[in-house]
Amino acid sequence: MPNAPHPQPPPHDFSLEEYKALRTLQRAVDDLLEESLRERETLTQSFLRCFPPVLKLTGAKAVAITTRDEELVEQTWGEGDWGDRYPGSLLEGPSGARRLDGDTLVTQPLDVAGTRVGTFGMLFPGAHATPEAEARLLRMLDTVAEQLDTVLCLVHTASEKHQLIIQCNTHLANPVFEAGMDQAVLTLAQRVRLPGFLLLYKDAVQPHVLHYRTYRNGYLEFESGEQPSPVLEKAIRQHGPRLLATEESALRQLFGGRSTEAVLISGAVASEPLGKIVIWSDSGFSAYSMDLIRVLASTLSQRLLDYNRERIHLSQFFPNSVIDALLQDPNYAQHLRAQDQEVGILFADINGFTRICEQGFDSPRNIGRFVDEWSERAVGCIWEHGGVFDKMVGDCVIGLFGPPFFKSSRLERAQAAVRAACDIQAFTASLGARDEVAALCQRVKLPGLGVAVGVNLANANCGLFGPNRQYTAFSSGMNQTARLQSLAGFRETLVMESVREVLATSREPFFQGLRFGPLTETPVKNVAQPLRHYQLMSLKP
Repeated sequence: MPNAPHPQPPPHDFSLEEYKALRTLQRAVDDLLEESLRERETLTQSFLRCFPPVLKLTGAKAVAITTRDEELVEQTWGEGDWGDRYPGSLLEGPSGARRLDGDTLVTQPLDVAGTRVGTFGMLFPGAHATPEAEARLLRMLDTVAEQLDTVLCLVHTASEKHQLIIQCNTHLANPVFEAGMDQAVLTLAQRVRLPGFLLLYKDAVQPHVLHYRTYRNGYLEFESGEQPSPVLEKAIRQHGPRLLATEESALRQLFGGRSTEAVLISGAVASEPLGKIVIWSDSGFSAYSMDLIRVLASTLSQRLLDYNRERIHLSQFFPNSVIDALLQDPNYAQHLRAQDQEVGILFADINGFTRICEQGFDSPRNIGRFVDEWSERAVGCIWEHGGVFDKMVGDCVIGLFGPPFFKSSRLERAQAAVRAACDIQAFTASLGARDEVAALCQRVKLPGLGVAVGVNLANANCGLFGPNRQYTAFSSGMNQTARLQSLAGFRETLVMESVREVLATSREPFFQGLRFGPLTETPVKNVAQPLRHYQLMSLKP
């Protein structure tokens, strides 16, 4: 890395003897520092090795340097007789030669790649008052400083790189992935030229969907949400996930005529890539820049893995829109902690499922396929109406309405639960009308495919529980809903009294048009009070 030239001493002729002495000094310091580098010594160890021979070869009384250490903290190292004076303060004065209590102090700035990183100085005995004498001292000082620059360049470059990596890692640790990514790229761009930067990555829950963020000189330019890039959108439509393939050149072609470099962000060994980084510039990138970008890519790879794990975990309970909203909140964990709230509760169970399994299917695999299809659509109904998928117990799907933000009213929660119940009833009946399912029901002597549903509005403790951190709820209201669902008959939906009462206040035509049977009290096992419930009959004509 080229250094800016040091201030040169005045141009005076010097003798062959002095030239030989300077060459000897240069070789000695170079050898000492090279040995220090081989031994991987710290700056302190390097200066302890180098300074005593420098004093001997130059005849100086003392030597000192003020610069930044490996942690980029400024400090002063000194050797020799500085008397009772602190050399760091002396080095802060003007550069060049000056008198100091009968001695002569010569100093000059130190730089790395044109950036000042400290000051180097030597104290010589006696008053070297003539221009020739001062020039000779400055030449000795400059000879040593040139060699020190090499070490400082290596140390400071490595230290700055390390500090920059730490900063980027800190940014990427931001719970909001996109915000952390923006901060990391800006931090990198403030240190190295970064005219164009693209991150393209897969959606963890929907692998066929690609997300992207592009930056211009460190600042966000386009993103796949609210600021789409027409060029990238077209490329994604044409190529899809193939854009992440190592042999795919479509991304490079988007930045034709400019230097480009792509770095795969790989997942586990032998897995498909998580995403890709592409950078571009008219003038290319230095080795230093590319090294930093590769380190960022490695860190980003791990961050994407963690981010994807979180999305996949949350996708067990929430639809994508809710996951997006959660992960845009730096304190999103507060929405997932256990809290007592009144929630809408739905239990839905396929009628005659035991008989269907025992008499209707010829293998467990086919049972699993049937349950997968039905449950996926049932959970979709819950999500469509703002609910949370709690769990599946056998063939019974459980939904909660209100979590995780609890911004809806109790009326809205009851309405959402009942709408989801109606949709589950409707799609289950339509599924039963398919030829193969109708034939199955006929074999097991069922009038069709139906579902028994129980709906409640009750307090529950909701949040992530258990070793697998599953989002679920606990309360007597949950138990009551399970018992209520077990009372429901073929294609029947039962709602607790709390649901019926709050729906009576609804002004929506759909709910004003619902018909209910009479209030019924049913004692059930392990529940102290009889269940007070209504049968949801149908819409009024």
